[in-house]
Amino acid sequence: MIRNSKRSIRLLSWRTLRWAIAVPSLPLVWWACTSHPLTQPTPAPEQQTDIYITVAPNRLLDLVFMVDNSPSMAPKQQKMNAQFPKLIAALKDPNDGTLPDLRVAIIDSDLGTGGMYTSGSCGPKNGSVFGDLGKFQMIGATACGVTSPDATYLEYLKGQPVNYTGDINTVFACLAGNLGTQGCGEEHQLQAFEFALIAGGLGNDAQHAMLRPAAYLGLVFLTDEDDCSAAENDQMFGDKPELRGESASLRCYTRSHDCEGRHLTITPPGYPTSAPYSTTVSNCAARNDPCQNLTDGYATGTDTSGPTDCSPLKGYEQLANEVKTLKSDPDQLLVAGIFGWPLDGDTTKAPYKIDLIPNPNTADTAHATVYDSWPTCYDPNHMPAAGTTDKTTGFDSTAAGWGATAGLRLSAFIDEFGANGLKFSICQTDFSASMKLIGDTIAKKLQNLCVDYKLIDTDQNPANGVQADCRVVYRRPVVDANGQVTFKEDPNSMPQCDPNLTDDTQTTYPCWKLLSDKTKCPINGQLINVVRAPADRNTPLDPGTKVSMQCRTCTGFIDVSTGKELPGCDYTL
Repeated sequence: MIRNSKRSIRLLSWRTLRWAIAVPSLPLVWWACTSHPLTQPTPAPEQQTDIYITVAPNRLLDLVFMVDNSPSMAPKQQKMNAQFPKLIAALKDPNDGTLPDLRVAIIDSDLGTGGMYTSGSCGPKNGSVFGDLGKFQMIGATACGVTSPDATYLEYLKGQPVNYTGDINTVFACLAGNLGTQGCGEEHQLQAFEFALIAGGLGNDAQHAMLRPAAYLGLVFLTDEDDCSAAENDQMFGDKPELRGESASLRCYTRSHDCEGRHLTITPPGYPTSAPYSTTVSNCAARNDPCQNLTDGYATGTDTSGPTDCSPLKGYEQLANEVKTLKSDPDQLLVAGIFGWPLDGDTTKAPYKIDLIPNPNTADTAHATVYDSWPTCYDPNHMPAAGTTDKTTGFDSTAAGWGATAGLRLSAFIDEFGANGLKFSICQTDFSASMKLIGDTIAKKLQNLCVDYKLIDTDQNPANGVQADCRVVYRRPVVDANGQVTFKEDPNSMPQCDPNLTDDTQTTYPCWKLLSDKTKCPINGQLINVVRAPADRNTPLDPGTKVSMQCRTCTGFIDVSTGKELPGCDYTL
């Protein structure tokens, strides 16, 4: 908690005085300023900040990947599998190279269409009209290196694989690659998470146990089309004679998107689609007025086989709220999407276009062209070219196979998680930066050692780094008879490490120091490191142990004569 008002500083006086007695090395002028704030003509460039940092967390991570397995996904799956090691590398403990206690599950986007097709990729599978039902996918597990015949996810525990052999990157890539690209093209990406982790009565209850209450949860999805979660309102699909002039996927756009303040079921493009339509992604948004749906607890669903005033797709807000119930602490959750989004994130320039394309169904000789959604982004290495562009429609099917259409529902879903949601364009030439950032973000949550405040440098000697004015103690977890956790502070403060000595030659242990690492601590690069005695380093701290820091921090006051922050704060991070 930051205390920076005159009133709260005055309330701190006795506590501050006790602190000064306990730590006599702290400058007396600061105590005077704090004890008599009203006598100061100019505000001091500092405040007291209490920081609690977990240094021995429960390093538990559950990861669930939703991988679109529809026909357009082959090159994107390959990109993900090639760069998955970047995510894993970011999770490793910098001290010993071990991973957190890790569980990794894979699901796909195929939830069928509720029996609206009798055969083909969207037809019944294994006796179900809802495709793969969100079940964890372990296709070809033995050949991929999975050693347990009943394993439904990969597990790594206490520095060792539990149910697989070899490198987890290789095993994951093998399993994800085995998903193939023959899944239903009307993808239910978001509802796949619901079926996999939340909904009961689908035969998935046992796999819900994969999620550990104390574990951090990461949900990552990879897809090149917008979400079409409709079950059980899947009457919108099927071979409808009046809709043969448009792709089945287009129904997910025209019936669940608004552009320029109006529903797209209004011409243009209309429903059925009868005219082209073009604007920018910034002018469009996902609708959140879902029709009544049996999977949302209604006694009856809405007939969505024809035009409706409501959106026939499940509300993205409802789906997000269901995911949020998986964790009592929202900071235990990260949702990351690699999907159809502008490469530079600028939606004001990204096209949102519905127009004619060559009919992929060459057997339908009555419709040489059909309306469909065009890509909002392309892979820069696979842009439309004259040699692959259809001369009648101007559509390049080859380039589109590397691109993606606008994921408005997916974007809105991620927005529901605020700072715990990450968006990436699937049109990147590779996913190395995305995978690394997902891993770095999770790693910071698993072991957040960042000090996101500018600390006052007491000696102002750049060679010594920042010599901060802090009281630093361990706060150790204590579990009572009811299982409730409280924290007990050590009575003695640990000193800051001597910058002229190595970790193995310090005169006092434990001590603390600040390191610079902008990757792990992007706000200001300050990473706290507690240095323990060499003999103690192989003995782990109790899980959940925190470091309590009470520090003098800069408040950004500027010296008008120099234009710089006042002494002790005028350094660059």
